Amino acid sequence: MQGLLLITAIFTTAFLIFGLYQLNQRVVRIEVKKRQMASAKVADESVFKKSTSESSDDIFNDLEGEELFYAMVGERHQDIIFSDDARKRFELIVRKHILEVLERAKQGELTLDSDTTIRTLRGAVNSWLPQDVIGQLLTQGGVLADNPKDESAVKAIQEIIDNLYAQLGYQTSDDLLGLKEDQLLDTTV
Repeated sequence: MQGLLLITAIFTTAFLIFGLYQLNQRVVRIEVKKRQMASAKVADESVFKKSTSESSDDIFNDLEGEELFYAMVGERHQDIIFSDDARKRFELIVRKHILEVLERAKQGELTLDSDTTIRTLRGAVNSWLPQDVIGQLLTQGGVLADNPKDESAVKAIQEIIDNLYAQLGYQTSDDLLGLKEDQLLDTTV
């Protein structure tokens, strides 16, 4: 009887050890698969980052936001010379940022952050404008939203834009935002 118990104990121990061995092998296979998936994900993310940076940020030498603004002004990163294409694209981004601020003023916003994401055909760019410019645009944009015929608000907005463009080395058009066309239509009717 003792022999039978001993054989049963040996078989039970052998099955237990074999089961633990199989469980360990399965855990090792899962860990290997997990590492492969993680490395593939990292490789995919680096390819995605490289492709998006080439399409949107490379033209600006990987600068964005406040750093890009001050590099365009010439106060930082003086060693970087921007191409004409980069300067034209930055002017478009600034214009879109100004329009967004004026639209938010129209909706009644009283304060905004200096930075926002501007979407263009070439990709999204983090844009930054000085807080004093944002504040003045919000104030005058609110006045213009309340009274679209307020010539002093139109002039003030145009002056703000002219000063910002002069700081960036751009030349503004006579009516960058189309504010004067609205007034012309109102006076001719």
